[in-house]
Amino acid sequence: MTARISLDPSPFKSALLHGTMGAMTLVATLGIGGAAVHYTGSADAASPAIRVALFDEAPSQAPSLNPRLPGNVGATDYAGIGDTTLAVPQPVNEPSLGVDYQSNIAPRRAANTQAEPQSQGIRINGQIVRPGQSLSQVTTNGMVQQVSASTTAAVAQPVESAPTVPVRANTPFAKNARPFENAVGKPTVSIIVGGLGINWGRTQSAIDELPPEVTLSFAPTATNLTTWVRKARRAGHEVLIELPMEPYDYGRLRPHPQVMQVAVTPEVNKARLNKILAGTTGYAGLMNYQGGKFAADIEAVKPVITAMNERGVAFFEDGSLAKSVFAEAAQAEGLPFGGTSAWLDARPEADEIANQLLILEAEALENGAALGTGMSFPITIDMLKEWIPGLEAKGIALAPATHFAKTSTASSQVKVAALDPAG
Repeated sequence: MTARISLDPSPFKSALLHGTMGAMTLVATLGIGGAAVHYTGSADAASPAIRVALFDEAPSQAPSLNPRLPGNVGATDYAGIGDTTLAVPQPVNEPSLGVDYQSNIAPRRAANTQAEPQSQGIRINGQIVRPGQSLSQVTTNGMVQQVSASTTAAVAQPVESAPTVPVRANTPFAKNARPFENAVGKPTVSIIVGGLGINWGRTQSAIDELPPEVTLSFAPTATNLTTWVRKARRAGHEVLIELPMEPYDYGRLRPHPQVMQVAVTPEVNKARLNKILAGTTGYAGLMNYQGGKFAADIEAVKPVITAMNERGVAFFEDGSLAKSVFAEAAQAEGLPFGGTSAWLDARPEADEIANQLLILEAEALENGAALGTGMSFPITIDMLKEWIPGLEAKGIALAPATHFAKTSTASSQVKVAALDPAG
């Protein structure tokens, strides 16, 4: 009788078989679960979301939420200026410009009060900041006090015509600047929104949702830069190109291969400038990107300003530079120049942006014109859309940035002190 010997299965084959079956089971389970979530789940539950509505006291009806957030079905269309129902209430303790905008009565001058004895503080950018205060509060209060004496003349009477910088014909500045007329001589504010072309959604929002008088500034590294510039100009916006400049930490933050540098020759910087300007057409001027180190060196700045003047473009400073000789060099060259009065979103927070917009209004009423710059943050775009429609009632006109550069000489533009968020 033949004996049958039973052999044990191979451990390797058993492990491979059971591992394969386990992996297939796991994949099948996950696939079935994912399909179930995809077809039956809610998109609002895909990620955490915080929705905040601001109001002074409990309203009878809940305020409408920002339609940018997911799940706000039936929210007001956000494409037009002033369409949104998202209310930004005025803070109770917000400083007043001393003007009654609801009537044509002469503005009320604030009653004189005895100044409080100043306690010991520290000096920041020429301002005394006492314990419990912030630089924004001190700057805002100072601007309101300075403008209260001149508010009557600014609102009740037209602003005197400012000296005009000569503009050569057939230059990019002359051909691509947005036309603007101010027949009644209202004070003007100009807004530049920068950093565009990098993020598709933010760039499209700035083009579509902001008024055409808002100037848009594009990064030279933007993908499809020419397409974006054409879209912006079709929507009525004038366009700037950002010029990368050497920061102090250039080794760690190299902004662009064609950056303006202190150590290279003027010919090299001019060649880099020409290469950036050759990247597209349709721009009216340039605005700095970074440049803390470059902007402080007059010998490096002068040849670049001269080259800009030869190319027929304007130049704007974005307000991020702690020390700059651009205004001095532009004035000496006769270059149309715009120095920032308020850097709107150095800290992209609602309270800080509101303070900077108030400074911008005060600057416009006091000097007849003011220029503010900001980035394409969603909160910046939202607050500009809430703020811009109210300018007309305050006797202020929204003007393109080139109008500010043409009607204000470099020496007459006042730059409001601001802290660099990077320290």
